[in-house]
Amino acid sequence: MARRAVTLSPVLARELAAARPRFNAQIAAARRARAGFDTDALSHAVRTRIDPLAVAVEAALPDRVAAVVDAAFALNLTLVDHALAGERRALIDGVWIEAAVPLAAVVAERPEPVLAMLTNAVLTLASTPGARPDEWIARMAALGPLVTADTLAVAGQIAAWRSGMAHYRAAAIAAADSLPDTLALAAVGATGSWPEVRARLAADRWWSPDSPVDAGTRFGGFAGFGGPFDTPPEVRAGAQGFFVRSGDRSGLLIADAWGATLHPAADEEYDDAAPAVAGPAGLASLPAEGLQAAVAGDSVAIVSPYSHFIEIRPWRR
Repeated sequence: MARRAVTLSPVLARELAAARPRFNAQIAAARRARAGFDTDALSHAVRTRIDPLAVAVEAALPDRVAAVVDAAFALNLTLVDHALAGERRALIDGVWIEAAVPLAAVVAERPEPVLAMLTNAVLTLASTPGARPDEWIARMAALGPLVTADTLAVAGQIAAWRSGMAHYRAAAIAAADSLPDTLALAAVGATGSWPEVRARLAADRWWSPDSPVDAGTRFGGFAGFGGPFDTPPEVRAGAQGFFVRSGDRSGLLIADAWGATLHPAADEEYDDAAPAVAGPAGLASLPAEGLQAAVAGDSVAIVSPYSHFIEIRPWRR
């Protein structure tokens, strides 16, 4: 069966025609540099990512369309050369369609750094256990009317924190001070006074403007089902969070009201931390037998020998 041609928008068709010799030369260089260069993946990127973005930029800042298409084409050549496929390719499609298009005016300001930032950020979230890249994409799209090219990166850092990147917490709060108060409040999902909201966020990792009940968070899952743990994890308290051991691997778990992330740690760090003690069954939805708990500052982590999950809750003395 013959492949059906896909019609591009008049906007992108015009730009591709104008730049055809240059784009063809870039494709030829890419094919020489790597055997098996995926031209179908490039065609997919042109149709799925670049076309809707070009249309959106034409509507917002028509004199910037050529610059945006140039930057978008070059970046997608690089992405195709890295052979990104499957879930990662779908996430890149998503961030271009659902975030870059609503942010078309911002992309038009600085096409290459803005598109690179959006793409790299969603891939970073996707590679971080516990982070939620789809939420980040939605939050960036919602901030579109408020951000500029100058404020996008900080807004993105705060949105990443809200989307599960708990280890960004301190840096995101500090960086938010550089934003206009309206944008800082929107980025953390709050209303009212930024100094007051900031003070609460800084004082209590378990408080968030969009969830008045500090119920804690749950992290983990069996590796066979896509989770991070081969065996039920054990926990010990550390200065920054909780050291975790599962099988022969150790990690550092950092948690707050918006989620938890797991990072590599040395076995010695786990060994040197204080062992967990018998845990309070009333705080966990885990099997009661054999519960263990570790307390680190304002947080308690609870594990069970019968579960691949860790429950992290506020700890109020």
